[in-house]
Amino acid sequence: MAVSIVYLHSRAYEYLAAALAAAGVPTVEATDVAEAGASEAALILMAATPDELGFVAELRARHPATPQLAVIDHDDVDLRLAAYEAGADDCVSRPFHLRELVAKLNALRRRRMRDSVVQLLPGADAAVDLIASELKVADRSRNLTRREADLVALLARAGGGAVRREDVLRDAWGAAPGLTGNLVDVYVGQVRRKLSQLGADVTIKSVRGEGFRVSGLPAPFRRQSSPPAKPEPALFIE
Repeated sequence: MAVSIVYLHSRAYEYLAAALAAAGVPTVEATDVAEAGASEAALILMAATPDELGFVAELRARHPATPQLAVIDHDDVDLRLAAYEAGADDCVSRPFHLRELVAKLNALRRRRMRDSVVQLLPGADAAVDLIASELKVADRSRNLTRREADLVALLARAGGGAVRREDVLRDAWGAAPGLTGNLVDVYVGQVRRKLSQLGADVTIKSVRGEGFRVSGLPAPFRRQSSPPAKPEPALFIE
């Protein structure tokens, strides 16, 4: 994966992609939250205006696993603090040293790799891999859609606490237009089935009047994982 460069303030840093590539950091240009969120980390060039801070906040809400490094146009502590408050993981001010920028990006990339696998409950055998978008139980796995992965990550980080439908819509999915609480129930059902198919020791329970939470399953209630399908015998030998 590559680091996305988001030009919110100016295109004065167009040379940056070549400089970072020479330093061993591949980059792509991103023009919206979806593109930035699909990258290994987001390098955001900004002046910390309200609109730009809104972009940072939306990226944090919709793609919480994507690290953000904000490049602020002026060496102003209030601007840097505003960027941190909006959701940036780190900040540098212009002018900056390229070696320091590379070091910060590499640190964020390492952190993402370390934090990319989240257990659904402490001590549970089920986990979500946010980079691969997979649900894992021991050596078994099932693919997840991006929305399913973000939903599971939000539930996992609640540590067994209840998560409301509106929290899923806002914090996991960025309150995208057209999404409703009923759709949360649909995705929860899909994830439940995948946990059951994997023989996980946890499930997602409905909490009346509150939402959903991850709950452990006693051993007698766990399903055996589905065995791999046996290949059918060949009809003939060539």
